[in-house]
Amino acid sequence: MSSIDPPSTRRLAQSLRERTGMGFVDAPLSGGAPKALLGQLTVMAGGSAEDVQRARAVMDSLCANYTHMGASGAGQTTKLVNQLLCAIGFQAVAEAVRLAEAGGVDASKLPAALSGGRADSQILREFGPRMAARDYTPTGRIDNMLKDLEAVQAFSQGQRLPLPLAGAVSELHRAFVAAGLGARDTAEMMRQFSGYERG
Repeated sequence: MSSIDPPSTRRLAQSLRERTGMGFVDAPLSGGAPKALLGQLTVMAGGSAEDVQRARAVMDSLCANYTHMGASGAGQTTKLVNQLLCAIGFQAVAEAVRLAEAGGVDASKLPAALSGGRADSQILREFGPRMAARDYTPTGRIDNMLKDLEAVQAFSQGQRLPLPLAGAVSELHRAFVAAGLGARDTAEMMRQFSGYERG
């Protein structure tokens, strides 16, 4: 259920099947600690339809959303998509909060003001108020996100696929890790604006 390189996942699944007859389901998850405590994780599964269905007996007690995405490695590829969207979302919310503050707007009200519109998102609802309050209670580490962003970049480079936003947000995370902040919460991306804070 960890994040693993999709090609490596396919090789592992093939090796297990050839050597032991064992089925393998790559089933990375999303939702973080809050959803894990509630048994409401999102799991994106890769593997044969039969193996994914057999694993459902266990997965149904862990997650609220269990989706078969395709053959072995498809779950991991979907996890890379998830992490890319999250990383860009965290950065977008941090910039939006700072923009609101610079304009004299109470940034904690952004989720309510934008609710139901195209800018609405789970990341905005969860992290907007936290970033506005500079609440850095640990929920997800910057260095873990960087690990996944590096996997996104490696995979996209192997496909010769340009992903400019992935590159930019990876470098931001890399800078935080280089500054010794890798173990800090993702909300601490707000610290990139610390030189511009008022008061």
